[in-house]
Amino acid sequence: MAMSEGQEDVKSSVATVSRRLRFGTFEVDLENQDLRKDGQQIKLERKPFQLMELLLRIRGRFVSRAELTRNLWPDLHVNFERSLNTAVNSLRKALGDSPQNPSYIETKPGLGYRFIAPVVEIESNPARPSTNENCAKARYFLNKLTQADLHKASAYLQAALAEDSRCVRAHADLAETYCLFARMNMVAPDEAAERARSLAATAVALDPSSGVAHAALGSVKQYFDWDWVGAADEFRKAAALEPTSSTVHQAYGSFLSSAGNTPAAVDQLRLAQRLDPVSSSINVETAWVLYLARDFDAAHDQCWQVLALEPSFGAAQHMLGLVHEQMGMCEEAVIEFQNAQASGDEQPAFVAALGHAWAKAGKAAKAKESLRQLRGLAAKRYVSPYWNAIVCAGLGQSRAAIEWLERAHCLRDVWLAWLGVDPRFDDLRSAPGFQSVLQQMRFDMPEIAGPTPTVT
Repeated sequence: MAMSEGQEDVKSSVATVSRRLRFGTFEVDLENQDLRKDGQQIKLERKPFQLMELLLRIRGRFVSRAELTRNLWPDLHVNFERSLNTAVNSLRKALGDSPQNPSYIETKPGLGYRFIAPVVEIESNPARPSTNENCAKARYFLNKLTQADLHKASAYLQAALAEDSRCVRAHADLAETYCLFARMNMVAPDEAAERARSLAATAVALDPSSGVAHAALGSVKQYFDWDWVGAADEFRKAAALEPTSSTVHQAYGSFLSSAGNTPAAVDQLRLAQRLDPVSSSINVETAWVLYLARDFDAAHDQCWQVLALEPSFGAAQHMLGLVHEQMGMCEEAVIEFQNAQASGDEQPAFVAALGHAWAKAGKAAKAKESLRQLRGLAAKRYVSPYWNAIVCAGLGQSRAAIEWLERAHCLRDVWLAWLGVDPRFDDLRSAPGFQSVLQQMRFDMPEIAGPTPTVT
């Protein structure tokens, strides 16, 4: 029996892929029709499995319901609408996926379905990537600082751990990835904390002499535990153990900045830059630390150095907008925040930054539109109350801003780590409610000193 035109189109677009694939915490063996999550087998009937296989093989593009029906039931000429619905629902249930906020299968009316999670081929041929190769690829995607790229980094690190469950670097870098997931509001802080804490502790236990392992544990103590003294101890150990690691110095500098020791923070980030001058994430983090140090001229120059290499880098555009705003260049700030949003990486930080800039420019109605946009995002994903507080602070709504910060404290939101130094809250610092949140964060500690960098 001849295939229909739609069926031929799907089959001609199917990529030749490995028989074993990994996405998120799942691993699928296409040959044996076996789906596992964290090593535990997930029961999936034949048609939902075939649906998953087809979406995996042509991932990245939408497949219409008609095409799926023709390929899943090629020899029958009846309406299988209900059967396809059942297959889709069964697959989503097995993956723990949601049609409203999908991690794996996206639906669009009129277009159909597509598989959106990053997929790693873990057994394409005998010369499959090594653990080190997977870790190197993960670092490349971590440096790009977009949500899609962080998912790719996570997939490569999961593949590295599948190859070697005792890989210290993979454990440490995956802990860092979960810290970034939390910073970018990709997961709620409690979920990220549980995974990051376990991964970092495992990395240190596997190799107590690993600097990156101690740095990962330091970041966990900084973002999730608010244990400033404990974090400082971990970062000092990390820097002593691996003085030539740019990753260690970047994380240490970020911590020192949030703790209020900006001179030492700048020293650490400058050292990280010398060790890895082309790292986008290090260069943007350097601009962030200079911004927090109120050295806006230096932060401005740093942003342009990054954008000279990557003109459409959303994180750098966002950073430049922050600097422009503090320099009184509100119109330029708005343009950069809009550029950051145009990059396609839907981050609440970008929305809040634009709202704060509109407020400072006297455009209250547009600032309130940003608040509505944050509420819309919150209906689909975790959105830090910190971002609502940012916009309210710009509008001069001090009481509302403090209430949002109190809510962030209840959620143990990671962005409160920056509350003591973020310039956007300078007008609120004398307010009793604001001081109360700072005291609960234990920011009233002695200044944490950083070491003098020794690598040249």
